[in-house]
Amino acid sequence: MGKKYFCDYCEKHIQRDPSIVRKHNEGIPHCRARAEYYERFKDPSVILGEASGKKQCRTLMTGAECQFGPNCRFNHYTAAEMDRLGQQVDWTARQKAKRTEETLQKLANAPNIVQQFLERREARLAKEQTEYKPFWSYSEDLRDGDLPPSLREIDPGRIDSSGGFARWG
Repeated sequence: MGKKYFCDYCEKHIQRDPSIVRKHNEGIPHCRARAEYYERFKDPSVILGEASGKKQCRTLMTGAECQFGPNCRFNHYTAAEMDRLGQQVDWTARQKAKRTEETLQKLANAPNIVQQFLERREARLAKEQTEYKPFWSYSEDLRDGDLPPSLREIDPGRIDSSGGFARWG
Protein backbone atom coordinates (compact mmCIF):
# COMPACT_ATOMS: atom_id res chain seq x y z
CA MET A 1 0.00 0.00 0.00
CA GLY A 2 1.51 3.35 -1.07
CA LYS A 3 1.31 6.70 0.62
CA LYS A 4 -2.02 8.46 0.75
CA TYR A 5 -2.89 12.02 -0.21
CA PHE A 6 -5.23 13.87 2.17
CA CYS A 7 -7.50 16.52 0.66
CA ASP A 8 -8.08 19.24 3.27
CA TYR A 9 -11.21 20.54 1.53
CA CYS A 10 -12.98 17.18 1.15
CA GLU A 11 -11.37 15.56 4.20
CA LYS A 12 -10.66 12.38 2.24
CA HIS A 13 -7.64 10.16 1.79
CA ILE A 14 -6.88 9.17 -1.79
CA GLN A 15 -4.02 7.33 -3.45
CA ARG A 16 -0.99 9.52 -4.07
CA ASP A 17 -0.85 9.27 -7.83
CA PRO A 18 -0.67 12.49 -9.89
CA SER A 19 -3.42 11.42 -12.29
CA ILE A 20 -5.77 10.38 -9.46
CA VAL A 21 -5.09 13.57 -7.48
CA ARG A 22 -5.66 15.70 -10.61
CA LYS A 23 -8.93 13.89 -11.36
CA HIS A 24 -10.05 14.40 -7.75
CA ASN A 25 -9.16 18.12 -7.83
CA GLU A 26 -11.19 18.61 -11.01
CA GLY A 27 -14.25 16.82 -9.61
CA ILE A 28 -17.49 18.60 -8.65
CA PRO A 29 -17.43 17.56 -4.95
CA HIS A 30 -13.89 18.91 -4.54
CA CYS A 31 -14.69 22.17 -6.35
CA ARG A 32 -17.80 22.61 -4.19
CA ALA A 33 -15.89 21.90 -0.96
CA ARG A 34 -13.11 24.31 -1.96
CA ALA A 35 -15.61 27.06 -2.83
CA GLU A 36 -17.43 26.55 0.50
CA TYR A 37 -14.14 26.78 2.35
CA TYR A 38 -13.11 30.07 0.75
CA GLU A 39 -16.65 31.48 1.03
CA ARG A 40 -16.20 31.57 4.81
CA PHE A 41 -13.37 34.11 4.51
CA LYS A 42 -15.02 36.56 2.11
CA ASP A 43 -15.57 40.12 3.23
CA PRO A 44 -19.28 40.89 3.86
CA SER A 45 -19.15 43.82 1.43
CA VAL A 46 -17.91 41.47 -1.33
CA ILE A 47 -20.63 38.93 -0.56
CA LEU A 48 -23.27 41.68 -0.58
CA GLY A 49 -22.00 43.06 -3.88
CA GLU A 50 -21.97 39.64 -5.54
CA ALA A 51 -25.34 38.52 -4.20
CA SER A 52 -27.23 41.75 -4.86
CA GLY A 53 -26.73 41.43 -8.62
CA LYS A 54 -28.01 37.84 -8.80
CA LYS A 55 -31.52 36.43 -8.98
CA GLN A 56 -32.81 34.18 -6.21
CA CYS A 57 -32.03 30.47 -6.71
CA ARG A 58 -35.24 28.64 -7.69
CA THR A 59 -34.05 25.36 -6.24
CA LEU A 60 -33.63 26.89 -2.79
CA MET A 61 -36.98 28.69 -3.07
CA THR A 62 -38.71 25.29 -3.40
CA GLY A 63 -36.97 24.08 -0.23
CA ALA A 64 -34.59 21.62 -1.90
CA GLU A 65 -30.81 21.77 -1.64
CA CYS A 66 -29.04 23.31 -4.61
CA GLN A 67 -26.67 20.83 -6.23
CA PHE A 68 -24.24 23.59 -7.25
CA GLY A 69 -23.74 25.03 -3.74
CA PRO A 70 -21.49 28.11 -3.69
CA ASN A 71 -20.72 27.65 -7.39
CA CYS A 72 -24.34 28.37 -8.27
CA ARG A 73 -24.85 31.42 -10.45
CA PHE A 74 -27.94 32.40 -8.46
CA ASN A 75 -28.27 34.06 -5.06
CA HIS A 76 -28.52 31.71 -2.06
CA TYR A 77 -29.13 34.40 0.58
CA THR A 78 -32.58 35.23 1.93
CA ALA A 79 -33.83 38.81 2.21
CA ALA A 80 -33.21 38.75 5.99
CA GLU A 81 -29.62 37.57 5.47
CA MET A 82 -29.07 40.27 2.85
CA ASP A 83 -30.38 42.91 5.30
CA ARG A 84 -28.09 41.57 8.03
CA LEU A 85 -25.11 41.70 5.64
CA GLY A 86 -26.03 45.27 4.67
CA GLN A 87 -26.17 46.29 8.34
CA GLN A 88 -22.82 44.65 8.98
CA VAL A 89 -21.24 46.45 6.01
CA ASP A 90 -22.69 49.79 7.20
CA TRP A 91 -21.44 49.22 10.75
CA THR A 92 -17.95 48.35 9.44
CA ALA A 93 -17.90 51.49 7.29
CA ARG A 94 -18.93 53.65 10.26
CA GLN A 95 -16.22 52.09 12.45
CA LYS A 96 -13.62 52.70 9.76
CA ALA A 97 -14.71 56.33 9.40
CA LYS A 98 -14.56 56.75 13.18
CA ARG A 99 -11.01 55.34 13.33
CA THR A 100 -9.98 57.60 10.45
CA GLU A 101 -11.37 60.65 12.25
CA GLU A 102 -9.54 59.70 15.46
CA THR A 103 -6.30 59.27 13.52
CA LEU A 104 -6.71 62.67 11.87
CA GLN A 105 -7.30 64.28 15.27
CA LYS A 106 -4.14 62.66 16.61
CA LEU A 107 -2.20 63.88 13.58
CA ALA A 108 -3.48 67.42 14.15
CA ASN A 109 -2.13 67.21 17.72
CA ALA A 110 1.18 65.68 16.59
CA PRO A 111 3.36 68.84 16.87
CA ASN A 112 2.40 69.22 20.54
CA ILE A 113 3.12 65.57 21.25
CA VAL A 114 6.51 65.77 19.51
CA GLN A 115 7.38 68.96 21.41
CA GLN A 116 6.52 67.33 24.76
CA PHE A 117 8.59 64.27 23.86
CA LEU A 118 11.60 66.40 22.90
CA GLU A 119 11.39 68.44 26.11
CA ARG A 120 11.24 65.30 28.28
CA ARG A 121 14.11 63.75 26.32
CA GLU A 122 16.25 66.87 26.65
CA ALA A 123 15.63 66.99 30.42
CA ARG A 124 16.50 63.30 30.77
CA LEU A 125 19.71 63.66 28.74
CA ALA A 126 20.77 66.73 30.74
CA LYS A 127 20.21 64.81 33.99
CA GLU A 128 22.19 61.81 32.71
CA GLN A 129 25.13 64.00 31.67
CA THR A 130 25.46 65.65 35.09
CA GLU A 131 25.30 62.45 37.11
CA TYR A 132 28.11 59.94 37.00
CA LYS A 133 26.88 56.42 37.55
CA PRO A 134 29.52 53.69 37.47
CA PHE A 135 28.44 50.46 35.85
CA TRP A 136 29.76 48.46 38.77
CA SER A 137 31.49 49.10 42.04
CA TYR A 138 34.73 47.57 43.22
CA SER A 139 34.85 45.79 46.52
CA GLU A 140 37.14 47.25 49.20
CA ASP A 141 39.63 44.41 48.72
CA LEU A 142 40.12 45.31 45.07
CA ARG A 143 40.43 49.05 45.67
CA ASP A 144 43.28 48.71 48.12
CA GLY A 145 45.19 46.03 46.18
CA ASP A 146 47.75 46.55 43.49
CA LEU A 147 45.73 46.13 40.32
CA PRO A 148 47.14 46.53 36.83
CA PRO A 149 46.15 49.85 35.22
CA SER A 150 43.69 48.16 32.88
CA LEU A 151 41.67 46.80 35.82
CA ARG A 152 41.66 49.92 37.99
CA GLU A 153 38.48 51.92 38.43
CA ILE A 154 38.16 54.81 36.01
CA ASP A 155 38.12 58.22 37.62
CA PRO A 156 36.01 60.64 35.56
CA GLY A 157 38.15 63.54 36.78
CA ARG A 158 41.15 62.10 34.99
CA ILE A 159 39.44 62.07 31.61
CA ASP A 160 40.73 64.83 29.37
CA SER A 161 38.18 67.19 27.80
CA SER A 162 39.60 66.41 24.36
CA GLY A 163 38.23 62.89 24.68
CA GLY A 164 41.49 61.09 25.54
CA PHE A 165 43.24 60.31 28.80
CA ALA A 166 45.90 62.64 30.16
CA ARG A 167 47.93 59.72 31.43
CA TRP A 168 46.94 56.10 31.64
CA GLY A 169 47.93 54.10 34.69
